[in-house]
Amino acid sequence: MKKEFSIRTLIAASMALMISLFVLITGSLINVFVSKAIEDNAMTSTSEIVTQVNNNLSTYINDIIDVSDYVRELARTTSNLDTLGIQTRLEALIASRDDLVSISAFDMDGYPIVSTEPHISAEPEEIAESQWFRRAADGEGDFFFTGPHRDSTGSGDYVISYSTIINYGGINRDATQSVLLIDLNFNAVAELSESAHPSKTGYIYIISNDGDLVYHPKELQIDEGIFKEDLESVKEHIFGSYITSFESRERLTIIQTVEQTRWRIVGIAFMDELLEPLNPFRLSLYTMMIIFVLIAVLLSRAISKRITKPLRELEMNMRSVQDGNFTISEPKGGSKEVASLSHSFQLMVEQIEDLMQRIRTTEALKRQRELDALQAKINPHFLYNTLDSVVWMAETGNNQGVVKMVTALANLFRISIAKGHDTITLKEELAHVKSYLEIQSMRYKDKFSFSIILPQELENAPTIKLLIQPIVENSIYHGIKYLQEEGIITIEAKAIEENIAIEIRDNGVGMTPETLSSLLDKDSEHRHLSDGNGIGLLNIDERIKLSYGNEYGLSIVSELDEGTSVTITIPHLPSIPPVVIKEKT
Repeated sequence: MKKEFSIRTLIAASMALMISLFVLITGSLINVFVSKAIEDNAMTSTSEIVTQVNNNLSTYINDIIDVSDYVRELARTTSNLDTLGIQTRLEALIASRDDLVSISAFDMDGYPIVSTEPHISAEPEEIAESQWFRRAADGEGDFFFTGPHRDSTGSGDYVISYSTIINYGGINRDATQSVLLIDLNFNAVAELSESAHPSKTGYIYIISNDGDLVYHPKELQIDEGIFKEDLESVKEHIFGSYITSFESRERLTIIQTVEQTRWRIVGIAFMDELLEPLNPFRLSLYTMMIIFVLIAVLLSRAISKRITKPLRELEMNMRSVQDGNFTISEPKGGSKEVASLSHSFQLMVEQIEDLMQRIRTTEALKRQRELDALQAKINPHFLYNTLDSVVWMAETGNNQGVVKMVTALANLFRISIAKGHDTITLKEELAHVKSYLEIQSMRYKDKFSFSIILPQELENAPTIKLLIQPIVENSIYHGIKYLQEEGIITIEAKAIEENIAIEIRDNGVGMTPETLSSLLDKDSEHRHLSDGNGIGLLNIDERIKLSYGNEYGLSIVSELDEGTSVTITIPHLPSIPPVVIKEKT
């Protein structure tokens, strides 16, 4: 079964959903844009750091080239015989700079010509086979950076070598060719790279154009196998920037080339560190999104409540009318449509109430006319039988019986024809019943006896007339008439809290449960009515309810062969004076 939701719930849910979707989409777009901006800014910042290192390194390399040019010019313009003078100048240059380890010149066979190192431990053949020597000898006119490697001319420390071909001892190209070697302190290059950090744990390293490491801050760990570097991706990309995942961590790699050396500077920055400023932003963004969604939910509930409040009031009014309460108030506020609907419903309720009032009035008049018609023509069989009994008693000379029966009949008619007096005292109602029972007792020759119990304080209690006589008539014709033994009818009135209960009991034949359940059922085909034109029990029950309300009426208890008890419940209203019926002349 499909679950139904109230308009308030649908409006609140729809508004909350739309606002929430707007907040989520907007927040997601902001997150994407800001993340992209931070990522671009991080890449730009990292690229600038690498560029700065490249510029610093280029400046340093240019400075070494200047030193090389100085030495080249010094060697070209100095006589071969003035080796001591050259060496003195070179030693002065070495002493003035911490980054220069040594400056040497070798002939093409590897023999030293001049050197700031006092003792060269390597043999000429070993020097001639060195990488820096062969690269310079094979590439005349160019300079080369080699390293890092062990210093082959003296201490054996790690150095970076600058080598090139120079002319020594002459001012023309016919002078002796030699290989100039400038060993640079490896720490000088390391310091240029170590001072730059693309991210908290990021670093910069340098590789040669052959892909060999020139400098790496974790070279010792690499040599020991503790640390690995992603050299393969660097060889593939050569230049530019890219993001890869290495060792389960995303990192940004930026590659630039040092022009003079063809070395490549590689900057490594880790993405989680670069995007770390994004975390507090995302936390603030998500918090604001949650707050906005909560506000949207609360706002939607408030708006939906305000919109549907008149509708709920209208619904309550409808339920109230459904329960029989036509006293309703028109809802205040709401939209124009709701106000129009409420006004139309109010008019409809007023029309229904007016129609029901007219129906009640018409029904009451109808009942009254029926009662007047029945009172105007008392059961002809009862009247005929009564008069026949009077004639029979007169013929037998029972004058006292004639007087008693005629007197009882006169009293009976006196109450019945009291037009304009629908309400009489309980004493008068029971007096009417007593006259009826006296007549029936004489007719049936004392086949039954009766007793009437009425407390003095209830004598002037008001009641609608002709309530009890039809019930007593039913007791005689449907209960006692068929008894073999003497019948007994007891009528007792008593006050119960704010009500009056009038109980009519007989010891007649009783009735079956089916007959009992149908007595007060308007739709039953077996409703038990009194003989002839007598007023039925259902008619009496309806008269009581019409006069006093649905909580009053008849209740019947009966058991087959045991008798029947009918209880009339009416409200205990303030006492009224007896009805005085004048005789017509």
